[in-house]
Amino acid sequence: MTTIAIRPWTLGGVIDGDGARRAMETQREVGFLELLVRNKTFRRLWFGLAISMLGEWFSTVALFVLIYELTGSELGIGLLFVIRMFSLAFPQVFTGMLADRFSRKWLMIWANVLSAMAVLLLLTVDQEDEVWLIYAIASLLMVFHAVFIPAERASIPNITEENELLTANALSSATWSAALCLGASIGGFVVSAYGVDAAFIINSICFAVGALMYTTITIPQEPFVPKEGGIWANTGGNIVEGFRIIFSKPHVSRIITAKALWAIFGGGLVYMLILIGDEIALGDLAAGIGILFAARGLGTGLGPIFARYVFKDRKIWPFLLGSLVSVCGLAYVAIGWLEWAPWIAAIVVFGHAASAINWVLSTVLLQERSDDEWRGRLFSTDFLLMTTVNGCSTLVASLMLEYTDITLREGIQLFAILQVLSGIIWVMLMMPSERRYMQESHA
Repeated sequence: MTTIAIRPWTLGGVIDGDGARRAMETQREVGFLELLVRNKTFRRLWFGLAISMLGEWFSTVALFVLIYELTGSELGIGLLFVIRMFSLAFPQVFTGMLADRFSRKWLMIWANVLSAMAVLLLLTVDQEDEVWLIYAIASLLMVFHAVFIPAERASIPNITEENELLTANALSSATWSAALCLGASIGGFVVSAYGVDAAFIINSICFAVGALMYTTITIPQEPFVPKEGGIWANTGGNIVEGFRIIFSKPHVSRIITAKALWAIFGGGLVYMLILIGDEIALGDLAAGIGILFAARGLGTGLGPIFARYVFKDRKIWPFLLGSLVSVCGLAYVAIGWLEWAPWIAAIVVFGHAASAINWVLSTVLLQERSDDEWRGRLFSTDFLLMTTVNGCSTLVASLMLEYTDITLREGIQLFAILQVLSGIIWVMLMMPSERRYMQESHA
């Protein structure tokens, strides 16, 4: 039986008698409701995340619709995808260092406050020659998100016990998914009924409420100790050191590619899913996108919950990651060959449930296999890989549909088959090295 390691910074920084007893009395993973009831710090973080993400999906649907209304171009939607992904990717080189050096709590607060202000600027856009402003603001929002992500991911192990970690990550992932499901579906109909401006205002209010909630929590973390050598040693040097640490540890560097594995073809598939929204006989682009993105959100919400209760043996997790990517690919293979009607949303649910399990299992493994002092840089690298690959995948898909004779259906079929194969190859390459790690770690 594995003993739970008690981290001295857990749950506010002090382990009192009750805290020690809670940590040692059981090794079972706590339930979702139990986690929210007994851990008020995580509960407040979770609420801030939930309300912020709900509003964000309102404006995401609105952005797609606004671009299409002003340009009438499928490539324009693809370009928005690409800009958002690359704007999220490139700052990750620096934002992980920020999450290890500065207060993660205040990084999250300021990211939300500035996002609330930036999204209101979209209210000024109503002409085709102002489309560049949509791209610029969307890019800025992703930069703020790039600051938020590693700070939030690196904070979760510091405010949870060992037997709360999987549940906390599963709940965070499920909440993102529920926000996607509700935000995309309700947002799609809000945009149809009231226009894109209503969605942007709702999003701004949600960001502000999230920031207010983060001010009420305490997130302990290892203090940053400045190094000799001035500004380079403490900025660029920290970044280089983070990459060195991460890629010198095979048990970490193998897992850190799991999300990017899905994104190789998943980015293009999600982009093409938006285009299917105009084909499923609902008569309105916003409503079609809302239905399919709601299905995606439902799947990514159910997946982590399923994993929480079914995949309890951590030894098999590394081998599941690639298999789940292939399962997602199989779902899109089916979509590529079946008639497009609203009922295909059920297949979207299944496929993205698999991709969400890949997401949450890889996140927990990275949190468990890393140290607090470089965890922020670890998760910024994780997102750097995933978002860069995602952006490239979307760019290839959008250019393919715009400048070749490949149809939307053929594009989905191609990307889906390649995603199935990529997951199989990844598992085959990973199995020998991961098995050695398992043997060494349990020796």
